[in-house]
Amino acid sequence: MTRAAVRVLVLGGLEPTGRAGLLADVATVRALGAEPVGVATASTAQGRTVFLRRAVPREVLEAQVEAALGLGPVHAVKWGMVPDRATLGVLTRALARVRAPWVVDPVVATSKGEPLTSLKPRDYLALASSHVVVTPNLDEAAWLLGWDGLGSVEDAVEAGRALVARGFRAALVKGGHQPGAAVDVVCTSRDVALLRARRLGGESGARRGKGCRFGSAMAVALARDAEVHEAARSAKRFVSAYLKDG
Repeated sequence: MTRAAVRVLVLGGLEPTGRAGLLADVATVRALGAEPVGVATASTAQGRTVFLRRAVPREVLEAQVEAALGLGPVHAVKWGMVPDRATLGVLTRALARVRAPWVVDPVVATSKGEPLTSLKPRDYLALASSHVVVTPNLDEAAWLLGWDGLGSVEDAVEAGRALVARGFRAALVKGGHQPGAAVDVVCTSRDVALLRARRLGGESGARRGKGCRFGSAMAVALARDAEVHEAARSAKRFVSAYLKDG
């Protein structure tokens, strides 16, 4: 397998419509010409009047990861929904020897505010490492750091720097929740970059799974040895195209 043809392991919750979660991750990786290997961490039901989440049983999760790693080398890992500490423990033990880049999206709640995890900020912060990029939105970044809230690009820069100081390779703070233009902030130990895009309204702006797709697209680029800033720009282009074209 050449570096142009890479395998990306995606971990996430199963949302049956594929608008977000594991199915959106798999679709993104495949659309970018890479080979996805999907492992479900939880099953969910997310409808207009119903919500439910259930973690995948530990023995099933362990077997899924073992089977995934047995297919061949993994060039990047994208972490999505991790429903509880037991699931986190299984994954960290199973992937301890996978030194490929990890993209960790700390998914805390659905777009409607329904809780997707019982993890605490310290659980996510314990994943900090020189091969891990963390990709919170503004609300998730504030939650991770125990801050009251983030409302500006300057706040996002400060949060990104604080997360890098905790030991992450890089932090990408997504700005889709802030007013005005959508500005994502990419922080490494060396520098900060701002990724700007025009905010789309109507049906495009309402599409779900933007964060899932961003993280998976970034994982594909990192698997192909892109630098963090270029991987983020590539992911931004992919999500912009998704918002415009579906």
